[in-house]
Amino acid sequence: MADLESVLNLTLLALLAGSVFSDLTRRLIPNFVCLGIFLLGLVHAVLLSSGEWIYSLVGCGVVLLGGLGLHQKKVLGGGDIKLISALSVWLLPIELTRFVLSIMVAGGLVGAAYLAVGFVRRLRDKQAPAAAGVPYALAIVGGFLALRPEVLTSTVL
Repeated sequence: MADLESVLNLTLLALLAGSVFSDLTRRLIPNFVCLGIFLLGLVHAVLLSSGEWIYSLVGCGVVLLGGLGLHQKKVLGGGDIKLISALSVWLLPIELTRFVLSIMVAGGLVGAAYLAVGFVRRLRDKQAPAAAGVPYALAIVGGFLALRPEVLTSTVL
Protein backbone atom coordinates (compact mmCIF):
# COMPACT_ATOMS: atom_id res chain seq x y z
CA MET A 1 0.00 0.00 0.00
CA ALA A 2 2.99 2.31 0.44
CA ASP A 3 3.48 2.35 -3.33
CA LEU A 4 -0.15 3.29 -3.88
CA GLU A 5 0.12 6.10 -1.35
CA SER A 6 3.24 7.40 -3.07
CA VAL A 7 1.53 7.40 -6.46
CA LEU A 8 -1.54 9.18 -5.02
CA ASN A 9 0.66 11.77 -3.28
CA LEU A 10 2.75 12.43 -6.39
CA THR A 11 -0.39 12.80 -8.50
CA LEU A 12 -1.78 15.18 -5.89
CA LEU A 13 1.43 17.22 -6.03
CA ALA A 14 1.15 17.49 -9.80
CA LEU A 15 -2.45 18.69 -9.53
CA LEU A 16 -1.52 21.17 -6.80
CA ALA A 17 1.34 22.53 -8.90
CA GLY A 18 -1.06 22.90 -11.82
CA SER A 19 -3.57 24.81 -9.70
CA VAL A 20 -0.88 27.20 -8.40
CA PHE A 21 0.60 27.75 -11.86
CA SER A 22 -2.80 28.39 -13.39
CA ASP A 23 -3.80 30.80 -10.61
CA LEU A 24 -0.50 32.69 -10.86
CA THR A 25 -0.64 33.02 -14.64
CA ARG A 26 -4.37 33.23 -15.42
CA ARG A 27 -6.04 33.88 -12.04
CA LEU A 28 -8.13 30.78 -12.65
CA ILE A 29 -8.18 27.39 -10.95
CA PRO A 30 -9.53 24.87 -13.48
CA ASN A 31 -12.51 22.77 -12.47
CA PHE A 32 -10.86 19.56 -13.67
CA VAL A 33 -7.96 20.14 -11.26
CA CYS A 34 -10.32 20.54 -8.30
CA LEU A 35 -12.33 17.51 -9.40
CA GLY A 36 -9.13 15.48 -9.77
CA ILE A 37 -7.98 16.45 -6.27
CA PHE A 38 -11.39 15.56 -4.86
CA LEU A 39 -11.56 12.15 -6.58
CA LEU A 40 -7.96 11.37 -5.67
CA GLY A 41 -8.75 12.26 -2.06
CA LEU A 42 -11.72 9.90 -2.08
CA VAL A 43 -9.58 7.09 -3.45
CA HIS A 44 -6.95 7.85 -0.82
CA ALA A 45 -9.51 7.92 1.99
CA VAL A 46 -11.36 4.77 0.94
CA LEU A 47 -8.27 2.65 0.24
CA LEU A 48 -5.87 3.87 2.90
CA SER A 49 -7.96 4.91 5.88
CA SER A 50 -9.98 2.70 8.15
CA GLY A 51 -13.54 3.72 7.40
CA GLU A 52 -13.01 7.41 8.12
CA TRP A 53 -13.71 8.48 4.54
CA ILE A 54 -17.35 9.30 5.26
CA TYR A 55 -16.27 11.88 7.82
CA SER A 56 -13.92 13.45 5.30
CA LEU A 57 -16.76 13.64 2.80
CA VAL A 58 -19.05 15.30 5.36
CA GLY A 59 -16.27 17.75 6.24
CA CYS A 60 -15.86 18.56 2.56
CA GLY A 61 -19.58 19.33 2.30
CA VAL A 62 -19.46 21.62 5.32
CA VAL A 63 -16.44 23.45 3.90
CA LEU A 64 -18.17 23.81 0.54
CA LEU A 65 -21.33 25.23 2.09
CA GLY A 66 -19.36 27.67 4.24
CA GLY A 67 -17.24 28.59 1.25
CA LEU A 68 -20.29 29.36 -0.86
CA GLY A 69 -21.29 31.95 1.74
CA LEU A 70 -17.82 33.51 1.55
CA HIS A 71 -18.01 33.50 -2.23
CA GLN A 72 -21.36 35.27 -2.17
CA LYS A 73 -19.86 37.97 0.05
CA LYS A 74 -16.96 38.27 -2.46
CA VAL A 75 -14.40 37.22 0.18
CA LEU A 76 -12.98 34.32 -1.86
CA GLY A 77 -13.24 33.30 -5.47
CA GLY A 78 -15.13 30.25 -6.64
CA GLY A 79 -11.97 28.40 -7.66
CA ASP A 80 -10.46 29.00 -4.24
CA ILE A 81 -13.54 27.56 -2.57
CA LYS A 82 -13.52 24.51 -4.84
CA LEU A 83 -9.81 23.93 -4.17
CA ILE A 84 -10.23 24.23 -0.39
CA SER A 85 -13.23 21.88 -0.49
CA ALA A 86 -11.40 19.33 -2.64
CA LEU A 87 -8.39 19.37 -0.33
CA SER A 88 -10.60 18.98 2.73
CA VAL A 89 -11.40 15.42 1.57
CA TRP A 90 -7.76 14.62 2.33
CA LEU A 91 -8.27 15.71 5.96
CA LEU A 92 -10.36 14.57 8.89
CA PRO A 93 -13.00 17.03 10.10
CA ILE A 94 -11.00 17.63 13.28
CA GLU A 95 -8.16 18.96 11.11
CA LEU A 96 -10.29 21.48 9.23
CA THR A 97 -9.84 24.28 11.77
CA ARG A 98 -6.06 23.92 11.56
CA PHE A 99 -6.38 23.83 7.78
CA VAL A 100 -8.25 27.14 7.71
CA LEU A 101 -5.75 28.70 10.13
CA SER A 102 -2.79 27.48 8.10
CA ILE A 103 -4.36 28.90 4.93
CA MET A 104 -4.80 32.23 6.71
CA VAL A 105 -1.15 32.31 7.82
CA ALA A 106 0.06 31.32 4.35
CA GLY A 107 -2.30 33.91 2.83
CA GLY A 108 -0.80 36.59 5.04
CA LEU A 109 2.68 35.65 3.86
CA VAL A 110 1.64 35.60 0.20
CA GLY A 111 -0.18 38.91 0.62
CA ALA A 112 2.85 40.50 2.28
CA ALA A 113 5.05 39.27 -0.57
CA TYR A 114 2.66 40.79 -3.11
CA LEU A 115 2.65 44.08 -1.21
CA ALA A 116 6.45 44.10 -1.15
CA VAL A 117 6.67 43.42 -4.88
CA GLY A 118 4.14 46.19 -5.55
CA PHE A 119 6.10 48.58 -3.34
CA VAL A 120 9.35 47.86 -5.18
CA ARG A 121 7.58 48.21 -8.52
CA ARG A 122 6.22 51.60 -7.42
CA LEU A 123 9.68 52.74 -6.34
CA ARG A 124 11.01 52.04 -9.82
CA ASP A 125 8.04 53.43 -11.72
CA LYS A 126 5.54 55.79 -10.10
CA GLN A 127 2.96 54.91 -12.77
CA ALA A 128 3.19 51.15 -12.24
CA PRO A 129 -0.07 49.57 -11.12
CA ALA A 130 -0.20 48.01 -7.69
CA ALA A 131 -1.17 44.36 -7.45
CA ALA A 132 -4.91 44.08 -8.09
CA GLY A 133 -5.41 40.85 -6.20
CA VAL A 134 -3.61 37.93 -4.69
CA PRO A 135 -3.70 34.51 -6.38
CA TYR A 136 -4.79 32.54 -3.35
CA ALA A 137 -4.08 29.01 -4.63
CA LEU A 138 -0.50 29.40 -3.43
CA ALA A 139 -1.72 30.10 0.11
CA ILE A 140 -4.25 27.25 0.00
CA VAL A 141 -1.65 24.75 -1.20
CA GLY A 142 0.90 26.07 1.30
CA GLY A 143 -1.61 25.70 4.13
CA PHE A 144 -2.42 22.15 3.07
CA LEU A 145 1.23 21.12 2.77
CA ALA A 146 1.95 22.60 6.19
CA LEU A 147 -0.57 20.11 7.59
CA ARG A 148 0.45 17.21 5.36
CA PRO A 149 4.22 17.47 4.73
CA GLU A 150 4.33 13.73 4.04
CA VAL A 151 2.80 14.50 0.64
CA LEU A 152 6.09 16.19 -0.24
CA THR A 153 8.32 13.46 1.08
CA SER A 154 6.66 10.39 -0.42
CA THR A 155 8.50 8.63 -3.22
CA VAL A 156 7.67 5.90 -5.66
CA LEU A 157 9.85 2.84 -5.08
